[in-house]
Amino acid sequence: MRKIVKLTESDLERITKRIIQEEEKEKMSLVKKLMQKLKGVSNEQIEYNAKHGLPWDWRGSKEGFYEKMEGKVGRGSAGSN
Repeated sequence: MRKIVKLTESDLERITKRIIQEEEKEKMSLVKKLMQKLKGVSNEQIEYNAKHGLPWDWRGSKEGFYEKMEGKVGRGSAGSN
């Protein structure tokens, strides 16, 4: 036996939004996994990078990142003169 359920317009909107959000999350996770494989970055490394404010695809330590960035900034500058 089938049941008849009455839904309001707001119920339908809420259900539709939830389905769309779930689909977007799945798409983003697929894109993220693809980029992760292409860049060769592990899940642990992505978590480390997020914890220390590094770019998500950085494959080294936070110290190595800052050494690299300071090296780029410091090149060609002769001090305060």
